[in-house]
Amino acid sequence: MRGMSIRTALVWFGLALVVSGCRDKPVATPVAPRRPALAGELRPAAGALERGELAAARTVAEAFLATHPGDAQASFLIGLSFAFADNHGAARPWLEQALAAAPDFDLAWEPLAKTRFLLGDLAGARAAYGECARRVPGDPKGPHGLGLVELEESRLAEAEAQFRAALACFDALERADPRQAVARQGERSESHARLGEVLFAAEDLAGARAEFTRAVELSSGNLSALYTLSLVHRRLGEEALARAAEARYEEARRARVSAPGGTR
Repeated sequence: MRGMSIRTALVWFGLALVVSGCRDKPVATPVAPRRPALAGELRPAAGALERGELAAARTVAEAFLATHPGDAQASFLIGLSFAFADNHGAARPWLEQALAAAPDFDLAWEPLAKTRFLLGDLAGARAAYGECARRVPGDPKGPHGLGLVELEESRLAEAEAQFRAALACFDALERADPRQAVARQGERSESHARLGEVLFAAEDLAGARAEFTRAVELSSGNLSALYTLSLVHRRLGEEALARAAEARYEEARRARVSAPGGTR
């Protein structure tokens, strides 16, 4: 899923804990999303997802689904396998099937929302992100996603409020569970970067600079934040800082392209 590593996503979805045998010691968070215990036969699928073996994960889940028609967990894992491959058209029906079978499967709402958003279904994304925020209050994903929808619709004041709400959730998460907060630094970086976009569009250049700077502090590989930070510095007349940000952007871009499976 864009903007999130598979490992980070699995921490959020609770599957990494199952794979590592820590199910009896869940990570403390400010929220308690409902997630039914993962069926034993599906644990290999979760393990394959963690290793990035998406087709293998899908095969295991499909085999389970053949003997357990309509199973929400298997449908969810198949949907995730497609979402992690950025095949959101294929992911959407599986995630919707999971929620049709188990509407209280809280963890399926956010990936469905993201899939709808990336497919351009803003109304559907807004509804699903709203469900995520309602069902898992205190987690940043709901307000961050709602902020993305507001930003896409050029509702800047509403977007700013949602991104600030997401960042307040990250602050609370850091106090409650620093380990999980570290695992989700990439997400936190994105919330700062998207807030920076809102402020840049509103001509609050100093505020935008602060948000983009924080974004790249949290994630030095956040390309969009680095690039836009260079634009903000240039608008502020900070030419040396603009060139430095451009250089960091190019370095991060080359690193991404040269990484295994890297893309431009």
